[in-house]
Amino acid sequence: MVISIISLLLAILLPALSSAREKGKMVKCLGNMRSIAQSSTNFLAANGRFQLVSDEVGVNAADPDRTTYGYLGEELLAWPVALGRMDGSVNANWDWGVRASTYGEAKGKQGRLALKSALEWAVCPSDQIRIASAYYPRNKGGDNNGLKGEGDPADPRNSPGDSYWGLLSYGLNEDIVGAEVSESRNSPACWRRVNSGSSTIGCRGEFVYPPASPCGGDEGRRLRGIMERIFQPSNVGLVFEAGRDFEDSSDAGFANLVTTALANGPYLSDFQQFHQARMPSARHPRGALNVLYADFHGGTTYPAKFHPTNRLPTQYAPQVRVSPYRP
Repeated sequence: MVISIISLLLAILLPALSSAREKGKMVKCLGNMRSIAQSSTNFLAANGRFQLVSDEVGVNAADPDRTTYGYLGEELLAWPVALGRMDGSVNANWDWGVRASTYGEAKGKQGRLALKSALEWAVCPSDQIRIASAYYPRNKGGDNNGLKGEGDPADPRNSPGDSYWGLLSYGLNEDIVGAEVSESRNSPACWRRVNSGSSTIGCRGEFVYPPASPCGGDEGRRLRGIMERIFQPSNVGLVFEAGRDFEDSSDAGFANLVTTALANGPYLSDFQQFHQARMPSARHPRGALNVLYADFHGGTTYPAKFHPTNRLPTQYAPQVRVSPYRP
């Protein structure tokens, strides 16, 4: 009888305890956003714009003298490192991450990663993947030139396709912090709305319109970290929870980055449909995602509608914009 009562109580209490534990993790994750906001504010005060996230082509276009953003020598700092420098947590990219060409290779260096300086705000306690690239730089070979320098003196390498990988649960809005690169083919990369005669039309990102159309021109280019150019920043996400829910591919944590370059709309749900599985959907209860907006307030958004086939969100509530241009 006593055992039956105990079993019944456990059956009642365990789901509630599990729910409370997961809610606590989500609150901690949102607290990370506040820490990122503070470091970002300090970085902006010191540098005048947010840290650039780009390959060497983007760096050379945005800052050929390497004086505007955070560097160590000629090597552009990965954005978690650039922010971590504000409180003295890290100094160099190799204090935080390892050089690798793939997620699998980076995971193979878990022992080395465990010795790195911890950036507690960079990891959500509910993230099951954790290891991710800060998407610095794109490193697709050719004229992208790879990384400057050889990285960690204890693990030197300078191989084509290298990037820095570390413990990271969040991604940046490349529309805001990126620079135009060779893939843009001199076309604006961000989704935006432009005038067309007496009305306006929505323009997708790179590759998808003829240069002579109203979608050409300078409006729609990535902002290179210039925050004051953002239209209605309180509605635009700057830092997102990003990455996959489960380790189901060789690049499971790669490209923690949100962009509208191929999206058919300005919102987070439009990004989801064109960059499938890049945002977690099972990290928090009800598919919740924490977001740090471009005015540096944090909030939580939830999927509100789903695509009937791929079951990815087609709408979030509240809506979160990715494009820094007029929706």
